[in-house]
Amino acid sequence: MMQARPRGDSLLARIQVVIWLLLAVMAGVAWWLFSGFVAMSIGIGGLVANLSFVWLKRDLVKLLAGPLTAAKARFFIRYYLRLALVVAVLFFLVKSDRVHIAGLLLGLSTVYLGILGTTLGAGKRFYFRVKEAL
Repeated sequence: MMQARPRGDSLLARIQVVIWLLLAVMAGVAWWLFSGFVAMSIGIGGLVANLSFVWLKRDLVKLLAGPLTAAKARFFIRYYLRLALVVAVLFFLVKSDRVHIAGLLLGLSTVYLGILGTTLGAGKRFYFRVKEAL
């Protein structure tokens, strides 16, 4: 017998799909409208942000699956390690002029935009479902 996944898990899975699709669309549009350099910068920014999000999700799932007191310190160590790695990568990219700054920032925003769009869409569906029930 197959178990149903919790509702929050499907929302996280939907967010992950949306952020990767959003990154592909943004990079494609930038390639078409601007240049390969801007599209590559959006791609790099989105890759950094999306991989950091996936890593954070994995760590949070591990944290919430076991005893919280034992895993909390490990989670925070990994959290700050990830943050330091992201900062180092971004510093290297910006310092060496390997990316277009606006494109990089736009790519970094894919996670925020994906979360915002997905949760607003889920909230809208929930609102209209409740409204119909009344």
